[in-house]
Amino acid sequence: MPIGTARGREALAVSAVFTSLATFFTMLRIYTRVFLVKQIGADDWTIIISLIFSWAFFGVFVEEVRYLMGEHFAKIPREDYIKQMTYFWASIPIYQTSLIITKASILLQYKRVFSTPRMRIACWCLIGFLGVYGTWTILSAWLNCIPVAKFWDTSIKGFCLDKTALWFSNSAIHIFTDILILIYPMPVLKNLQIPKRQKIALMGVFALGAFVLVTSILRLQSLLVISHSTDPTYDNPGAATWSAVECNVAIICACLPGTRAFISRLLPRFFSSRSANYRSRSKTNNPARSRSTNFTNLQTSTSVAAPPPDYHMKSFKRSDSSDSKESDFLSPRGEIKVTTIVSQEFASHLDDASSMRHLV
Repeated sequence: MPIGTARGREALAVSAVFTSLATFFTMLRIYTRVFLVKQIGADDWTIIISLIFSWAFFGVFVEEVRYLMGEHFAKIPREDYIKQMTYFWASIPIYQTSLIITKASILLQYKRVFSTPRMRIACWCLIGFLGVYGTWTILSAWLNCIPVAKFWDTSIKGFCLDKTALWFSNSAIHIFTDILILIYPMPVLKNLQIPKRQKIALMGVFALGAFVLVTSILRLQSLLVISHSTDPTYDNPGAATWSAVECNVAIICACLPGTRAFISRLLPRFFSSRSANYRSRSKTNNPARSRSTNFTNLQTSTSVAAPPPDYHMKSFKRSDSSDSKESDFLSPRGEIKVTTIVSQEFASHLDDASSMRHLV
């Protein structure tokens, strides 16, 4: 027999789909970083931690549905209601932790990819802000009421924070940080000296973070509904569903730039340049990418045939040698030997296109 109500099972199904998608993209990212790029960083470890909390949120979601989330309050036995609200209380800080860690992972990825001093400072500043804000939002969720049991049992004497004000202020800050994270890399990507097609593709990958912003706004709408609800157990599935969607979409968007190497192998033309001229120019101008273009001391010997001279060739002596002979300048047949020495040196430098290897 299925557990919970139809509304609860529907919300749980949506959560299961997005949690599975987040897991798939995280595994794809880790595979790319470990086996293709062979380099794993702090941003990869943090996204794994975020996924763990996402699965914890899903586990709590299952328990909420089991204890009749989505049913009218009047029809829920008191014991089931207390258990449902207990799991609801536990789900809030777990959701917040997953979302905060995902944003930190994105910023750590920015810091690794866009290694300019200004970007590093900006990323560290926002990470610091997320650390302070994250500590507050998690603690305020766990200690929303003193004693804690008052959260699910209003008959207990104590004190509770204003849930509506707390939820809306936290959502507003999440939307604000989503906007900052979305626009952070755009000026850098816009100024990259790479083909237009490749630039648009990269900007499109990072712009997918806009989906997180959209889900944050939609979740805000669901919070508005439940904050004014007279039947919170019945209206809770909407807010719970959007919470699951938001934290998992954030994980997916954080993983997409890290799968660039995999996508390049699967769809090689997607991140390639538009014209062969650009590829040719890149290979010529950037010897660090092709060692075959790094020539040094290229010598060309050219013999200029001429009839035997009618005049006497005077011997030349170099200033650094007293034993120079005519044979140094004349061939046995009386031909003039002309030797041209061409020396080419290339400065080792990396262009913007080669630096895009970090976008994995």
